[in-house]
Amino acid sequence: MEWVIFGFLSAWLLVSVVGAVLVKNPVHSILFFLSSVLAVAGVFLLLGAELLAGLQLIIYAVAIVVFYVLVITTIPWEKVKRFEGVYKRELLFGLPVVFVLFSLIAFTVARGDLAEPIGAIEDNVREVGRTLFTSYLFPFEVASVILLVAMIGAILLGRKEG
Repeated sequence: MEWVIFGFLSAWLLVSVVGAVLVKNPVHSILFFLSSVLAVAGVFLLLGAELLAGLQLIIYAVAIVVFYVLVITTIPWEKVKRFEGVYKRELLFGLPVVFVLFSLIAFTVARGDLAEPIGAIEDNVREVGRTLFTSYLFPFEVASVILLVAMIGAILLGRKEG
């Protein structure tokens, strides 16, 4: 039964991600992104990681989606319309990179290197916090800086010139 639920959630996630990337309307893109966040939270629940599912919903579904709505309302879309259709060259260069990365991830998953069992943990929340702020502190801070740069960029794009 778990495979049926996992298959459903995986299909839902793939459709949502493709929709978020390919849709031209930014509001529909945010809705597809929100749908993909819900699917990932469902996968976490299926795996028994209730804390990660809750964090996924709290951080992404609330904070990031509100941030995206703020960005969409502040960007003057007349500027964006001028650059429509310029990204064909980037797609041509990006597809081989995506193919190579997908192949590497598929090879790693097929070898089973990602599925090493972890011993029983008494306090899951404490262990996640300890791991996040010791082993993964640098990627956590990089994500914070990326979000800060995105927010500053949105403010600069939305600023009225004159």
